Amino acid sequence: MRQMRPSDAPQVKASLNTLSADTRRRRFFVSIAEFSDDAVHRLIDIDPAREYLLVVLRREDGIEIPIAGGRFVHEDERPDCTFSLLIGDPWQGQGIGRRILKALIREASRRGLRRMHGHVLADNRPMLDLARAQRFAILESDQGDDVLEIVRELPDRWSLRWDTFLRRLWRR
Repeated sequence: MRQMRPSDAPQVKASLNTLSADTRRRRFFVSIAEFSDDAVHRLIDIDPAREYLLVVLRREDGIEIPIAGGRFVHEDERPDCTFSLLIGDPWQGQGIGRRILKALIREASRRGLRRMHGHVLADNRPMLDLARAQRFAILESDQGDDVLEIVRELPDRWSLRWDTFLRRLWRR
């Protein structure tokens, strides 16, 4: 897992175009037939001051293949951010989403953000289960009955550092 780079665009496009229709709908809330170069550019060309974008790669025959990703966006002056995750079909249910989400929470907290939220289709049980496991509240949204909002208060920077210290100490 690492931060996404602009040079990842061709591999990201290829990976996005292998996603099932259901995975595309669950992430983008619409049916997308094919991802264009422009669409991929809009997804991965970020402002690092406001956004954080991670990619999970698998090496196959010496080539890094994107299999999952996640992002958050700090959109305004409030200390809130929106987030999203996308896991390739063969890799769903293996804990990759949990690892990405934890990394997003850590980075958002490190940046001083206090609240993370996202929108999830009401029939996306795996994402709702992950949200519950990561202590997100599940609320009605203003986007219709088939969309829910998930919200979590983030730990402050000092709590995050103390928690990391205790986990390292516990491992010894």
